[in-house]
Amino acid sequence: MSVERLLAKIDVLLAAKGLSDRKACLKARDINPAVGVDFIRDMRRRGHPPRSDKLAALAQVLEVPPASLVEVLEGHASSVTPVHTTQIEVRGDVQAGVWREAIEWPAMDWYAITVPIDTAYQGFHRYGLKVCGQSMNKVFPEGSVVVVINFGDLGRLPKTGDFVVAVQRCSKTDQYEATVKAVQIRDDGTVILWPQSWDPAFQTPVVLPPQDGHDHAGVPDVAIQALVVGSYQPNPKASFS
Repeated sequence: MSVERLLAKIDVLLAAKGLSDRKACLKARDINPAVGVDFIRDMRRRGHPPRSDKLAALAQVLEVPPASLVEVLEGHASSVTPVHTTQIEVRGDVQAGVWREAIEWPAMDWYAITVPIDTAYQGFHRYGLKVCGQSMNKVFPEGSVVVVINFGDLGRLPKTGDFVVAVQRCSKTDQYEATVKAVQIRDDGTVILWPQSWDPAFQTPVVLPPQDGHDHAGVPDVAIQALVVGSYQPNPKASFS
C-alpha cells in the first residue's frame, strides 16, 4: 500500500507540473545519472519501491522536499487522498488572441502530459494545445498547455465566460486559422471573442453574428471549435514588468 500511496502523490505532482512519467524521469536523470528513464513505470508495473536517491532526484524535478516522498513510502505521512489522473496528448499549438494557421504537429512530435480526471467531463475526449504568444497572458502565459474538448462532442454551444479555441478559413488559402479567446454572448445573440492580455496591442475583440443553433458561430467560415477545460504551465516564469 505504501507504493500505491506514493504513486498517488506523484501523480498529483506530475499533473501540477504538466509532466509525463517519462519526462519526469528524464529530468531526474539529468540530476542523477543513476536514475532510470522508466523507473516510475516500473513502480506502477511491479510495485517495487525506488531507491532513496531516485526519489530525491524526482523530488527536485517536482519541486518538493525529498522527505515528503520518502515519508509516504515509509508510511509516515498522515494521509494521501488519491486523485484519479489520466494522460492526454498535446497535438499542436495555437496562437493566443490572434489568428494563426492551425497545423497539427506530426504524430511523432506529440507528447503526453498527466492531468486530473475532471468528473464533469469524464468520458469526453480531451487533447492539449500549446499556447504561443502574449495576447492571452492574463490567463494563459506563453508556453501553457490548454486542455480542450470539441463542442461537437460536448453537444452544447459556448457560453459567456468560456475560454475557447475558434477557427476561421484563411482568406488566401483553404487552410484554417485558430486562436484562443474568451467568449461573451450578448442578449441579441451576438458573439464576442475577447483577448485577455496585459499588452495594449491585444485589446480588440472579434465580433460574430448571433449563433444559429449549430456548433459554429453563425457563419460558415468561422467556428468556435473547442472548449478549454483546463490549463497547465510546464515551466512557470516570474514577470517583473
